[in-house]
Amino acid sequence: MAMTQQDSLQKIKAAHPVDADLFGDMGAVAAHLCDDLSNSFVGRQFEFMEMGKYQAIAHSGQLSEVNRIYWREMLFRIYWAAALNLARHQRWQAACVRAYTTPANLLSFAASLRGLLEGAQDAWYSLNPVPLALGQNKSLIESALSGTMNDKASASPELEDRLIHFVYGRKIAKPERDLAPESHIAMDPKDYRDAISPPIRGEFKKLYDELCGICHPTAFSLTFLWEGEGGLVRIKAREDESHIRRLCDQYREAIAYALRLSVTMSALCLKALNWFSLAQTRCAEIERWNFDDVPAWRKAEAAALGSLVN
Repeated sequence: MAMTQQDSLQKIKAAHPVDADLFGDMGAVAAHLCDDLSNSFVGRQFEFMEMGKYQAIAHSGQLSEVNRIYWREMLFRIYWAAALNLARHQRWQAACVRAYTTPANLLSFAASLRGLLEGAQDAWYSLNPVPLALGQNKSLIESALSGTMNDKASASPELEDRLIHFVYGRKIAKPERDLAPESHIAMDPKDYRDAISPPIRGEFKKLYDELCGICHPTAFSLTFLWEGEGGLVRIKAREDESHIRRLCDQYREAIAYALRLSVTMSALCLKALNWFSLAQTRCAEIERWNFDDVPAWRKAEAAALGSLVN
């Protein structure tokens, strides 16, 4: 993901030097994109129709109105999820940067990076299908929003469930599971990780397992604090910075991939929403960003053009 000119990357890295130092070019770009967009999210609000009222309209046979309401609220959900994810990611990444600032704190860094990874997996699961789905259904959605789609009811239940899952998914006790919608039940972290492409999944697991070992109150959360030889045990001086750097260097590819799963995918969702004439979900700021080098965006754009042709 890059700005339109190469020198823009250098300016971004200069504005976010620690992000670039820890996480490379993608770290600086992710931080800058979140800063660039986050203010536009504040105060944005969406009103969803009460289910009983929606069902009454559906039962009355007003198909054009049913489709208009449904797809309007689907676009609301996409913006809502993408904005929330960027706001959450921004905080996790900022926490990593603060933990690296002197005096560095390995425990704080590991906990924050683990949260960033889990958030990235969660976001990928729910948002990954969005840009392509919007591209493939662009003409249909535009027709629904304009109130001219009156020949059949249109819905995307799987995409809807994933977006609902992103906002409402949580651990639910077994006695309550029968009462809760499936989309509200959070999966295990490994289930979200399994949705990631296999080539990087192994590195994700290695990094995640190491971070868990540091975060949990076990021997692994203590080993960086002491050393021993024979019967001698010695408490070590503070070396948190070197341990943080080792993690970032060893898992640089996995971390950069996590940033793309989270930040790039959210940005693509916002960019795709600008295809539609719905004021509440427009994001003018995202148009300053160019995603032509991102395969998922090229695929979504091609699908959108095909949708218009068809």
